Amino acid sequence: MLTATDEALPRIPPFHGRVEVEMPFNELTVTPELIWATGQDEVFRDENPTDGYAVLNFKTSYILARTHFAHIFALNAYNLTDQLYRSHTSFIKDLAPEIGRGIKLTYSLRFF
Repeated sequence: MLTATDEALPRIPPFHGRVEVEMPFNELTVTPELIWATGQDEVFRDENPTDGYAVLNFKTSYILARTHFAHIFALNAYNLTDQLYRSHTSFIKDLAPEIGRGIKLTYSLRFF
């Protein structure tokens, strides 16, 4: 996107998308996710261009239901390929990239 002076606007996001498939099997839910963005080289005068990227995430949860409460176990694995990438719209993209590979295990107890 260009201004009247043919200069690009700041922090215009590149073309990007997310594909996620949620697959439930009884109490278990498995969700692979792919997040991608193209590179952005149409930048404002003091802005640096960013490369494109693709990030693979994986989420799974298991619900153990009882009469008045439910145990919920969840595993989230993110950036499984350990891709070094920078979000073009981030204010600190030149100082720090986005988070690397990681795993988060959670337990929740819900009452109803």
